[in-house]
Amino acid sequence: MISIVICSVKLELLEAVTHNIEATIGVPYQLIAIDNRQANRGLCAVYNEGAQRARHDIVCFMHEDLEFLEADWGLRVIDHFQDDLQLGAIGIAGARFKSRGPSGWMAAGKAETNCMRLYQRHRDGTDNLFYLRPAGDDRPRQPVCTLDGVWICARREVALELPFNEALPPFHFYDIDFALRVSRRYGVAVVYDVGLRHFSEGHFDARWMRAALDYQALREESVARVAMGAQDLSVATLEQRGARFWMKFLRKVKAPWRLRWEWVLASGALGYPKLWWLAAKFLCYYPLKFR
Repeated sequence: MISIVICSVKLELLEAVTHNIEATIGVPYQLIAIDNRQANRGLCAVYNEGAQRARHDIVCFMHEDLEFLEADWGLRVIDHFQDDLQLGAIGIAGARFKSRGPSGWMAAGKAETNCMRLYQRHRDGTDNLFYLRPAGDDRPRQPVCTLDGVWICARREVALELPFNEALPPFHFYDIDFALRVSRRYGVAVVYDVGLRHFSEGHFDARWMRAALDYQALREESVARVAMGAQDLSVATLEQRGARFWMKFLRKVKAPWRLRWEWVLASGALGYPKLWWLAAKFLCYYPLKFR
């Protein structure tokens, strides 16, 4: 039914999620837990190995610091793929737009562009439900062009046809790249009937910025991408919003001036006079604040 691939680096997390999967999935499954504590291989290589070893038609690539909150989620995953034979991959968080500039999986615009249902456990022990979808659109699947790698399910044939790109940075952008490539040939969607709690928060630092710029140089296309059926989105508007959003989001990162300058150039911010003052503040924030 479903093969589950986990790249494991903490035995206690793997044990917890293994018991949780057994108690909640509701269908026959294969667990492929690949120990990466010593080898320290990149996620793309580990996930490609898992796809090769998978025995079932659906392969779930997931982090080990997760908890499924609802019973029989495996049945609903199978239903999604049976309901749409052109569907290649699903996730619980993704975006309807990917800028041509560097970015994470999410786009500026909140619910206009981002789709997700995820309970996030914060460092202080509190939970926060992130629930985003386009207003007035209650479809069970929202078409997107990027996915968050915390949990991605794909048809095995798709994962073998379009394997994860092992030339990418070891632990970043594998999810965005995979979803973008799959979305050129198949449907990619966020689903809202698989409840998950994620026990760690994303970490954005200078290494993440460097990886984002490196991925930008490796991207197979240098133009913005819009999800299937998202004709309501304005690419020009979202490009400018995206450049603004990421400079504001990353402004407090302890990154050197040269890296910040690379980001400004790659983002296209200099093409928008309204963003020049923000770009200047983005360039100077770290050198003045932390040196």
